[in-house]
Amino acid sequence: MPLPPWLRSRLPSESSTRTFLSFTDTVARLLELPPASPAEVYERRYDTDRVWMLWRCKHGGVSLFLERPYGELRDGVTVNVQWHQSPDPEVVAAMIRAYVRRGRREQHRRPCWLVRVLRGR
Repeated sequence: MPLPPWLRSRLPSESSTRTFLSFTDTVARLLELPPASPAEVYERRYDTDRVWMLWRCKHGGVSLFLERPYGELRDGVTVNVQWHQSPDPEVVAAMIRAYVRRGRREQHRRPCWLVRVLRGR
């Protein structure tokens, strides 16, 4: 059984850049996002209507910054992944989905002052 592409980085023939590209492509596919531009080799951006994602290739791993583009206060999260920890793209995709879902719930919440006004009626 062949090794998954994100585990092949431990082999001497596999480069860190190829591992980065393979890993980010797999996560994007799981999230049903369009493929990244081939020119984006060390940094990849995926922007949706709910979240902005910025992947950066780092020595020995990858860094992902998630940010909600809209709202009163900007909300961001950084996720660091190391190749030697054998990250699973499905787990990272699930984390991103959870972050997006949390943003949807908060977006639909009424401000506290509005709730107090409505209860007073």
